[in-house]
Amino acid sequence: MKRFRKITCGCLAAAMIAAPLASAPLTAQAAAPKLNKSSAAMTVGKKMTLKVQNIKKGTAIQWSSSKKAVAAVSSKGVVTAKSAGKATIKAVVNKKTLKCKITVKEQTEPDSDSNLEAQDISALLAGKTYKGTADTPAGNIEVLNISFHNDGTASGSKINETTMMPEEFSGTYKAVLKEKTAVITVESDGNTMTEQLTAESEDFTKFSADKKIMGIDISIIVEEIKEA
Repeated sequence: MKRFRKITCGCLAAAMIAAPLASAPLTAQAAAPKLNKSSAAMTVGKKMTLKVQNIKKGTAIQWSSSKKAVAAVSSKGVVTAKSAGKATIKAVVNKKTLKCKITVKEQTEPDSDSNLEAQDISALLAGKTYKGTADTPAGNIEVLNISFHNDGTASGSKINETTMMPEEFSGTYKAVLKEKTAVITVESDGNTMTEQLTAESEDFTKFSADKKIMGIDISIIVEEIKEA
């Protein structure tokens, strides 16, 4: 009987302790406002948008920059990189100041074709003969034959891409290389033959080109003909 009383009393005590805990509402602590970035690297002329997280829609935000000449910020948090340097973007929300450190670098422009000098390779082709062939639905055909002579002239024949008939040419030539693209021009009596080829080897023994013949896209392989 005494044992039963002890168990009963223990259960009542546990129930009395648990009752207030069960009745007390559980409230999760709201997350503090913060910026989506604490630091960022930018290049001059670029834009980036900063956002304040964990706030209600419509909450007032006051944006400012420590150095507007380096990085300016709009009323909507859009940061614009102005010049190289460092600046701190601040957002004041609910009397709390949030910061993002910005590092701005000058924009470096990659080399473009217009900035590259063309190399004259005319002398490197002198004394060489090339034959260009293409694999077409009609079979493998010769579309270009050109010989570069030591006196600065060139001669050969080229398939007309419309009529598919060979056309002979001869005259003084010039070949220039820009990156891997070789432009070969042969001029005679006001007539000009121009061929644009891609160098496939450093010693210029092989070139390639993509053309449209009779409405069909084909690839041409131009290789040096070695004398036996």
